[in-house]
Amino acid sequence: MGYARAMRRSQGPASDHYALALVGVDRPGIVASVTGALAALGCNLEDVSTSLLRGHFAMVLEFSAPSGTEYSGMRSELLGRAASLGLHLEVWPLSDRDAHGSATHVLRLHGPDRLGLVATIAATLAGHGANIREMTCARESGPEPTYAVTMEIELAAPAASRLEDDLRRAAGSLGLRLALEPLEQQII
Repeated sequence: MGYARAMRRSQGPASDHYALALVGVDRPGIVASVTGALAALGCNLEDVSTSLLRGHFAMVLEFSAPSGTEYSGMRSELLGRAASLGLHLEVWPLSDRDAHGSATHVLRLHGPDRLGLVATIAATLAGHGANIREMTCARESGPEPTYAVTMEIELAAPAASRLEDDLRRAAGSLGLRLALEPLEQQII
């Protein structure tokens, strides 16, 4: 009996949920190796996000494992795959699964690179109860480096106008251009 079969004690529906995060120098085969190991263990991908960060590949995912899957054996298998590719990987069980809400607005910022730029904007958002659901940031090199930030945020409608005023003040203090736009909710 193969290792993957020994790990699957139950053929019933998946009920155990985990998160996995990894980072390492980008190269072909990272996604194939990690997702192949998960598939061999009977695990199902539920949510995946990847990014290339200045030559380093980063991936965060949520997956479900068959009920009764041995956590330590599954983790060892995944760590072994990661080590063979020179990746840093961690996996941990998730206790709560409350996947409600969605992004309501997109926030775009651009301007001179400043220390604390993301922290200032994130604190302004948090102060209004806005949740950052997705974020990308990029530093553009040059004689005067610039920074671009795009955030998808979840925000209650009544708070949008007050938030925009505070964001404009914060962005202005950092010399940033700002655009805050509502997102149309689409059902796919």
